Amino acid sequence: MIRVRIAPSPTGHLHLGNARTAVFNWLYAKKNNGVFIVRIDDTDTERSTKEFEEDILNSLTWLGLDWDEGIKVGGKHGSYRQSERFDRYKSIAEELVEKNLAYEEDGAIKFRVEKSGSINFTDIVRGEMVFNKEDIEDFVILRSDGSPTYHLASTIDDIDYQITHVSRGEDILPSTPKHILITEALGADLPEYCHLPLLFGHDGKRLSKRHGATSVSEFRNKGFLEDALFNYLCLLGWSPGDDVEIFDKDYAASKFDFNDVLVSSAIFDEVKLLWMNGVYIREMDKETFNHMCFEVISKNLEREIFQTEKESLEVLLPTLQDRVENRNDIFEQVKFVLDEPFDINTADWENVSTEATNKYLSAVKESIKEFDDVLDIGKLETVMRELLEEYNLKPKDGFQTVRVAITGSKISPPLFESMVALGKAGCLARIEERI
Repeated sequence: MIRVRIAPSPTGHLHLGNARTAVFNWLYAKKNNGVFIVRIDDTDTERSTKEFEEDILNSLTWLGLDWDEGIKVGGKHGSYRQSERFDRYKSIAEELVEKNLAYEEDGAIKFRVEKSGSINFTDIVRGEMVFNKEDIEDFVILRSDGSPTYHLASTIDDIDYQITHVSRGEDILPSTPKHILITEALGADLPEYCHLPLLFGHDGKRLSKRHGATSVSEFRNKGFLEDALFNYLCLLGWSPGDDVEIFDKDYAASKFDFNDVLVSSAIFDEVKLLWMNGVYIREMDKETFNHMCFEVISKNLEREIFQTEKESLEVLLPTLQDRVENRNDIFEQVKFVLDEPFDINTADWENVSTEATNKYLSAVKESIKEFDDVLDIGKLETVMRELLEEYNLKPKDGFQTVRVAITGSKISPPLFESMVALGKAGCLARIEERI
């Protein structure tokens, strides 16, 4: 049975590169009815924190990556946390010393590398790999304080947990010969190795903070949807073929194979991710979209939405679904109808306010007074267009002035829906304030 793993270190938030690795491993397990394992590599006790561990696990869960064995879910292999396995690593290191495959030096234990010959293996993505042993120096496997190095702990875990495919970033490739040497020294079967291309920014450099957000939690906080981010991560080094770009988890799992992963570096493009996020929003059914909107608005208000506010919002929400590209756009678009202090963008007002447009605004106010308490959108548009002709104004001048007066900004949902949502009394009050 295929057994794959993701082994994040809780020394930081879940990086997009590690998330992409997790996605690929999860897909491979699903495709082949295998086992996906999550273990925590927390041997760096000084930098590892519970907060980072929770962020990693929450981010994996948010992306929809459930695991069959590992941290918090358990399994037949005991602990899935390296800090709880130090005795196991020490025992193996001492065993290697007894076999003269390792030796002590200044309190540490080093693995002894036989200098003749080469280490050959086939990487699923990169093909045949050859490393001359004479280029590999003896290396530490157990530090003088009794803590294992990455080489020892990771290799023993992969053996103990019966990992069949080790899929990880290509930055680990130089360490793989050392892991093979330890595996062979312990008489264990070698797993298949798959070293994935790293993620780069548009400047051709490895994705880092210089490019902006780099963690899953940052993109979640920026308003991206979990399904959109999952979809986009899939496309960083792989494609299901037939120019298909938008797909769900089941489709991706049915198509995925490590053999189809590209060897070239993957470019992370937040602009494309934002486009994809917008596609997912537009494809939501009305009920799901409204629920998401109410959830976002309530979170921003830090309270439940009043019924009267909900009724106003229900007028606006259908106009937003084709306009917003992420969750965080929603509140900015609708906050003008909520029971919040009304702020107007003074620069926008100065840009649209002229003697002619202000006369038009006064005429709109007088016309609205004649309306019923509930504004009729069709009648409202007819009257306001007739007034444009009367005052010899273009729609972009007259309508934009009304828009800024009632919403506070030149950017808002469609004007007439905004006026209906705000209501007769609200429109009159805000126009009067501008006049």
